[in-house]
Amino acid sequence: VVKSCIDSITNKVAKNRPRPLFLTTKGDYSLKRRAKKLTQYLDGAFDSANIYQTGQKVFTDAATFGTGAMKIYTENGQVSVERVFIDELIVDDAEAMYGKPRQMHQKKYINRDVLMAMFPEFREKINAATLAKTWADKTIADSVVVLESWHLRSDPQQETKHDGRHTITIENCTLLDEEYTKDVFPFVFLRWTEALLGFFGTGLAEELTGIQLEINKILRNIQKAMNLVAVPRTYMQNESKIVSQHINNTIGAIVKHTGNPPTFHTPQAYPPEIYQHLERLYAKAFEITGVSMLSATSKKPSGLDSGAALREYNDIETERFLTIAQRYERFYIEIAKIFIDQTRDLSLNGETLTVKSPGKKFLETIKWKDVDMKEDKYSLRVFPTSLLPTTPAGRLEKVQELIQSGMISQEHALSLLDFPDLDKYISLETASQDNVQMLIEKMIEEGEYESPEAYLNLEAAIKETQNAYLRAKLENVPEDRRELLQRFIEECVELIPQPPQPELPPLPVEEPPAVPEAPPVSDLLPI
Repeated sequence: VVKSCIDSITNKVAKNRPRPLFLTTKGDYSLKRRAKKLTQYLDGAFDSANIYQTGQKVFTDAATFGTGAMKIYTENGQVSVERVFIDELIVDDAEAMYGKPRQMHQKKYINRDVLMAMFPEFREKINAATLAKTWADKTIADSVVVLESWHLRSDPQQETKHDGRHTITIENCTLLDEEYTKDVFPFVFLRWTEALLGFFGTGLAEELTGIQLEINKILRNIQKAMNLVAVPRTYMQNESKIVSQHINNTIGAIVKHTGNPPTFHTPQAYPPEIYQHLERLYAKAFEITGVSMLSATSKKPSGLDSGAALREYNDIETERFLTIAQRYERFYIEIAKIFIDQTRDLSLNGETLTVKSPGKKFLETIKWKDVDMKEDKYSLRVFPTSLLPTTPAGRLEKVQELIQSGMISQEHALSLLDFPDLDKYISLETASQDNVQMLIEKMIEEGEYESPEAYLNLEAAIKETQNAYLRAKLENVPEDRRELLQRFIEECVELIPQPPQPELPPLPVEEPPAVPEAPPVSDLLPI
């Protein structure tokens, strides 16, 4: 039951991929562009270091042991990560009473040859070290115990010598001893439940220990009862004179007897109340965890048939995991901080750092020197990655939802039902908007101008470019690039066809009033 609960909640919470996002506060155009590139750089670095896969293992450790840990370190000119088994870490319980120890040690078993390759100058000492032993007092093949220790500096404001130290030792030799100028250990911790006192957290497995032990006890008793009690038995009277060998599994056998025939009986192993109690214990374990047994058994509730209803059901259920989900997101913020800090140290030491990160069309190669920013210029936020359905069934259900909402036409819906390529459909529907955004980005970021085409949605392009112009003015984008936006708007307006003007009817021509003819002179003369 413990494993079932942990697997269910891991699949619910750790399936998200919290994405650290670098945001500027009232930053100008160049600073915002740098922050955007820094986010893109970190995306590529996270993918290269398998951060999210390692983070899921750390989440399982937190649920199982109470505390999970990820170590971030530099190796071969790159920043790398590894999942750390929590029992490898040693802290002083008294010093860590408030959860913030000043020193920490990591105990690992490392192959002797690997260690000599790392520290060739101490080859003889390493070769003379005692073989490592496990907790069962068994030696590990050609491995030695290595202790890596950190002591945080006491006064971060001190500009000269610090008391922070970083050492690597074996039983008979100090392999490394150097100054440590960081204020945090190179570990990021995820705790299932924050301890009220002390450094390590409380895990889900510990919370369910009592129920699991009781379930184990009941199952053990049921198993014994099944073997000892619930066994078929045959009862025969002494005077029946039946040969025991005649009671067998032969079909149609004829058994001669005197008196009453034999009776067969299989007693009940345990009363039904015990089985009901066992089911209640299982249900109680899931109740404490906050996972419904429907989720644990991959069953959907009756009556929930639409994808929207199922997603709403999942959202309601995950309210129970809000606290651990928030800790899981903060876990990635701390990873990003240490990752960026160690990347900056490598750059200061002369390393040329680049990553490949997905761009709008192809993979982009981003250099660290082009995105490095001071910490006071940005703030870190995390957002869970939301993706479209990836399975054919999920995509078909999404198509049906789009049809019902009227967001796609009937013709497109029929083609999508045959082959639900939602990504292609969405990319086609947003092609005009994407083109406008690409042109705006070229004008603002690169100063390149490209005239609009008549095939664009010109009204939407004008509105979007106007908004980009006003935003660029607020962010102090150079005037020559704002002029490119103005020129783009003017050309869009010219491309919009003007409706034909209706022909006005001709104005009526007023004829002058008729002048009466004068009578003949003869008529005017007297007779």
